[in-house]
Amino acid sequence: MIDYLEDIKKLISKQFGITEDDIEEDSFLEADLNITDLDLEDLLESIQDKYQIQVPTEKVATFKKVSDIVSYLFENVENAV
Repeated sequence: MIDYLEDIKKLISKQFGITEDDIEEDSFLEADLNITDLDLEDLLESIQDKYQIQVPTEKVATFKKVSDIVSYLFENVENAV
């Protein structure tokens, strides 16, 4: 089974230079990790490429924490494969 949390932590770390130890499942994207809406778009491009999925624009607005992205992947990637 894919560990989405570890994958997301690696992507965030690589793209934004944040150490994986500083990224928690309940970290807020903007408040804790300083990931702006524009940064989130870049992150989602990487996620969409990695998992070969499309995240609807209206869903992106609901991503406030790392766990929101992980939950979305858990619910949608398994179904897409």
